Amino acid sequence: MWVYNASPEVNAASNYPTILGVSIPILLLMVVTVLARLWVRLRTVRGIGADDWAIFAAALCSIIYNGLTITQSRWGLGLPLALRPKINLNPYSTVNFAGRPFYMMGILGFKVSLCFSYLRILSKGQPAYRMLVWATMILCVLAHLAGTLVLILNCHPVKRSWRPKTPGTCLPFGPTNYGLASTTITFDVIIFFLPIPFLYSLNMNSRKKFGIIGVFALGLFTTVCSIMRMTQIPVIATGSGNSTMLVLWGNIEMNVGIILTCMPVLAPLFKVFGQKFSSYGNGSHSGPQSHNMQVFTKSGTHNNTNTGTKFPRYPENISDNESQETILNADKNRDKDVDKDDAGHASIDSVDSKNKGIMRTVQVDVEREPAKTGDYGRMGNGLN
Repeated sequence: MWVYNASPEVNAASNYPTILGVSIPILLLMVVTVLARLWVRLRTVRGIGADDWAIFAAALCSIIYNGLTITQSRWGLGLPLALRPKINLNPYSTVNFAGRPFYMMGILGFKVSLCFSYLRILSKGQPAYRMLVWATMILCVLAHLAGTLVLILNCHPVKRSWRPKTPGTCLPFGPTNYGLASTTITFDVIIFFLPIPFLYSLNMNSRKKFGIIGVFALGLFTTVCSIMRMTQIPVIATGSGNSTMLVLWGNIEMNVGIILTCMPVLAPLFKVFGQKFSSYGNGSHSGPQSHNMQVFTKSGTHNNTNTGTKFPRYPENISDNESQETILNADKNRDKDVDKDDAGHASIDSVDSKNKGIMRTVQVDVEREPAKTGDYGRMGNGLN
């Protein structure tokens, strides 16, 4: 049986399959996303920054918290208070207490990572905006540290948190958790909307601008998770005492926050794969590293030209302004030179070494005309 010291009937009533079915897949997805972020950073010029260290710390907290959640389900998480084996009270409370700081530090980690990401893409010429980001980050850290202390020092004596039968008092569950949840939601909204005025002021086409804003605004989904978690507080405070969904929404909130925070960093990776899939979708028949082009002449006819275009290695697809900065500077390094020959035909050199490799397409038209008799005399002066 999964639940320790439980009868078959109680074990069957437990929601532990839901706990495992939600916690494990989303945790694995989070780990894969963070590893992909690490790979992107190590393959770029700048390497790992403060935003990456913050997200790695958040990921570590999430792994520990998810592990404790699964462990807690063996001691009674997933059951209402009335069905939990009495003998499991102390070990259940101990695991519950151990997970509190990891939850708070995990949700703090991805918020701090976002703030460092904003500082990475903001130029030195915007001191006021940078100061606003720093102030927001410091307040967020202080608020979450205070929340962590509240959860740890919730009872007097503190031992009562993991030994509930110890004489003493604890803060009321409902007001305490409503206050902590409100603080988390407030900083979620502030931090995810913080870069939007800056992004909106960028000099780029509206479609791309709103696409970038949308990527950052996706992080608001964590706010939805926080609200859903907050709706479970009355169930514990005045209801059956079953904290299953409260803990699960905490897991979802933390892992989804980490995943969405990594999305802007993974933009270059998506771009590389998008280029390759796009190339395959163009109907290439000459190998995985080439594609067909149609060269149109002035007369309206066209020839199929097989142009071998090798995709560069990943680092060449990323400029020094990589990750979040790449999506802001995608068009910055693109250049086109058009030269005309004496016959009036054009050769186009498209150079995008930073983002798409180098592809050169040269069209040469050769025309032959019968020479007039007088022309041979003029040409003879230049022939050996």
